[in-house]
Amino acid sequence: MFPRIFILTYWLSTFVFGFLVPAFLGGTLTLRRWYIKNVHRLFVYCDDIINERKHLLGFDNELTEEEISSEEEEETMRRSSRGKRRHLPSYVEDARNGEESNPHFAFCDIAPLLMNGISTIRDDQVTTRFYAQENGLWNMLTRTSIHPVFMSHRLNVIWFLSLIWRWGWLLPMRILVFMAALGWLLLATLILVLLPRSLPWYDKCYEWMICLVFKLVTHSFSAVVKFHNPENKAKNGGICVANHTSPLDAAVLSYDNCYSMIGQRHGGFLGFAQKVLDQTTEHIWFERGESKDRQMVVNRLTQHCTTGKNLPVLIFPEGTCINNTSVMMFKKGCFEIDTTIYPVAIKYDTLFTEAFWNSSEQSFVKYLFMMLTSWALVCDVYYLPPTRRLPNENAIAFANRVKSLIARKGGLVDLQWDGMIKRKKLSERIRQTLMDLERQHFLESSALPRNISHGNLSTLTSVL
Repeated sequence: MFPRIFILTYWLSTFVFGFLVPAFLGGTLTLRRWYIKNVHRLFVYCDDIINERKHLLGFDNELTEEEISSEEEEETMRRSSRGKRRHLPSYVEDARNGEESNPHFAFCDIAPLLMNGISTIRDDQVTTRFYAQENGLWNMLTRTSIHPVFMSHRLNVIWFLSLIWRWGWLLPMRILVFMAALGWLLLATLILVLLPRSLPWYDKCYEWMICLVFKLVTHSFSAVVKFHNPENKAKNGGICVANHTSPLDAAVLSYDNCYSMIGQRHGGFLGFAQKVLDQTTEHIWFERGESKDRQMVVNRLTQHCTTGKNLPVLIFPEGTCINNTSVMMFKKGCFEIDTTIYPVAIKYDTLFTEAFWNSSEQSFVKYLFMMLTSWALVCDVYYLPPTRRLPNENAIAFANRVKSLIARKGGLVDLQWDGMIKRKKLSERIRQTLMDLERQHFLESSALPRNISHGNLSTLTSVL
């Protein structure tokens, strides 16, 4: 009986004084940074073991500096001229060399066209953004294609100890902290509902209580968040726009500031959190497919921003989660409103966890469990200088300008594609238009010789 009481007391005291109290007081940041630094050293040590074993087994394909530089040069040239198709059928090559020939299609003439198609699929810059990216180092998690556990007994021991650490120690503590965050959210909501909003200190009380909820949430993932240029934080009456990787983006940003949120209405656990948050201040939740909801969002957003006393609005204009390697098209709705826009770039370190939420393959609860069993949530938040729409600038151009600023600051790829294509099938009209454009682009970029007749060119076009 006594050992059980002793173990229970030990766990509770560790949880309260090691996790909960420092989270309430805003401490443990130095300890978490020290923890992240040592975990990174462990990754590097394991990578050295992997390279050593590969060398002993003869699996290393180390190149000389000249070969590496030539390969990088070739890759750069290939990417800079990705629209150029170097593989052409034999009759096109003959015509390019000035040889008159009557083209006769053979089975082998299909091969260059297939190579061009495969190259286009391989160089796809859109669909790869909807899946988790791979890491260069083995981080001992199952969310990576690198599994060198059986290369060395040392790796076996390290992997087993890491499993005990994450699942046997971190996971129970993190679950308790996360449950404490939910309990504090319910208690804070009850207190704020009972308090009259006419009190002069109501806003300060709300900001302190809600920010503390999100601090506890981020602490449950051992978050290490570095905020850059905090003087550019969103002010009341403004709109904060950021790139979107997961619903935890809102928790990370709310760790440092208090917002009114706009987003898609969800079900399950996430929908429950939205309903609770909606009891204390004005948030806007909508159904993406309802046209009436779109107009309602624009009207409420305009009304919210006309009053300078309201909390800043947090919006993710991409409308969907991207894997934190790029920024896709921003919806123009919030950029039509005449108010100050506060851009924010969020960049996660995928070495310690994969923060991207693939909502089409996993539920939010499963995603939370994956995050709770990871090493830590490490990210940088860059507050960019506030900006407004220029006199001769329309909403689309303004959205693209803000998107470019976020992509440049966060080291992300700036793409013009709409991220919603992962949820919707393209219509037949759009598919046909894209096929026509790709066919035309192939013919123009292949530098076809002039002595090919119009009839032969039509024949080639029909084959493509």
